[in-house]
Amino acid sequence: MGELDEVILQHDELEAIRLKDLLGESQEEAAKKMNVSQPTFHRLLMSAHEKIAHAIINGKALRIEGGNVVIEEKYIPPCGWRHMCRHGWNDKQKPPEYGMGPISKEGGTMKIAITSVDGTMEGMVDERFGRSRKFVIYDTETKTHTVIDNSVNMGAAQGAGIQSAQNIVNSGARIVISGHLGPNAFRVLQSAGIEVYTVSNMTVAQAIEAYEQGRLQRLTGPDVGGHW
Repeated sequence: MGELDEVILQHDELEAIRLKDLLGESQEEAAKKMNVSQPTFHRLLMSAHEKIAHAIINGKALRIEGGNVVIEEKYIPPCGWRHMCRHGWNDKQKPPEYGMGPISKEGGTMKIAITSVDGTMEGMVDERFGRSRKFVIYDTETKTHTVIDNSVNMGAAQGAGIQSAQNIVNSGARIVISGHLGPNAFRVLQSAGIEVYTVSNMTVAQAIEAYEQGRLQRLTGPDVGGHW
């Protein structure tokens, strides 16, 4: 397994698969249990299907990690599996119900990083990633945002994409919205389990709304060359 390329399946994507495909629950009920909107649940499910198909067809390993979830260590059963595994649970110590166990909900909050020309919600999404002037970090629960100044990377001769991607990883964002991404930045984000969506000619606020409504195209690989 260590020699295989990996596809990262996030815990929230795994939960969507479990509820819909394994337990056969309706999208409405499954979304309610995960404490997410139906468009978000649909996105998670489609993303999980795509990743599993990619791994199987292309002979890659599946690594399950990350995602916008809360994992409580005290609920890990003796076998070490952090989900609804019943190995080792006795009659008096049943696994907790959803919302009280290893995956408690969507994590209460999710951060979205959007490339921005001026750091405002009304400003346009920057078409560049690594050399974007600002990053808007939007909190989906509180509906508030912070701004990361990325001007230091705007004139970088090299490494702008990698450094910018690392800044996003450090911010805790799980989603990136930008115009285009090069190979180095995409590789860093992908290894951290961060999904990337592309937009064109939208304000930051419009891009967030489009994402929440499931209208954005997800990038499965870099769409421009390095030093773009």
